[in-house]
Amino acid sequence: MLSRIADSLFWISRYVERADGILRMLKVNYATSLDQSTSSFSWRPALKTFTSLSDAEIEAIEKNSQDVLYFMIDDKKNKNSIINIITQSRENARGVQDNLTLEVWEAINGFYHNVKNRQNLIINDPLSSITDMIGDCISFYGALEITMMRGEGWSYINLGKFLERSLQTADILESKFNELSVDQKKAIAIPYWRHLLLSVSGYEIYLRTYRTGVQSKNIIDLMVHNTNYPRSVLYSLNHVSQIFSALREVVQPDSHKKIEYKIGKVRSKVHYSDVDTIYRKGLNNFLRDVKKDLYIICDDLQNLNYSG
Repeated sequence: MLSRIADSLFWISRYVERADGILRMLKVNYATSLDQSTSSFSWRPALKTFTSLSDAEIEAIEKNSQDVLYFMIDDKKNKNSIINIITQSRENARGVQDNLTLEVWEAINGFYHNVKNRQNLIINDPLSSITDMIGDCISFYGALEITMMRGEGWSYINLGKFLERSLQTADILESKFNELSVDQKKAIAIPYWRHLLLSVSGYEIYLRTYRTGVQSKNIIDLMVHNTNYPRSVLYSLNHVSQIFSALREVVQPDSHKKIEYKIGKVRSKVHYSDVDTIYRKGLNNFLRDVKKDLYIICDDLQNLNYSG
């Protein structure tokens, strides 16, 4: 497989995974903003996580849901808006259609057209529109899972998905804890944690897993270590390791060995940590180290040397 094709496949799913994370965060935040009792609600954490806006720019729109939704979904000046992300994913998919099934291409192409056609609906009925777009993400992954042959193409697509997911989980966890002005080990109001868990589709699995109530340390354990939770950092890294190992025959030995080592190193860093060791190091320091390692792996994957 040409490196150009592998790179396009890698980015197709990175963009879809990014869109999925943004949309889930937008849905929960918008529903929360409708609660009239939540007068202190702000979009700042979501804007901090998913945009590069300055503090002054965030302050200008953080209380205005319509402005935030337009910026995050429709604004072509925002490189991380949904319309721009899905356009990029579709352009990558169009260039490698021979490596995709018809169903996968139709899913991403349909997603693109649905986003373009929903602009007025986003203003008039944001919650339904966001829910429908999340459904488009699910349809893409369903088509991918059901119809794609388990070969190189499937591997590159899933590497992009799981690396993006691990980065997002680390970003969101860091952002939400940075909001807190209290000791991270102390109890925090349950609505605060419930909002976080809902925004990363982790609320139900949390309630089923942790019997001691909603606590900071359990939130960290779920989002970093819990391999029953499909958005945890470790769950994603386990899949990245398995998928990249399967590419041993198509990547030049030196390149494969170097990247496999880096994947194993960051995976071990997460696997052999626990909440107490994270607290000792500092949550921000731990997450930033993990993200730094992940970005290096992403860059290396885009510069792979292939056999043959």
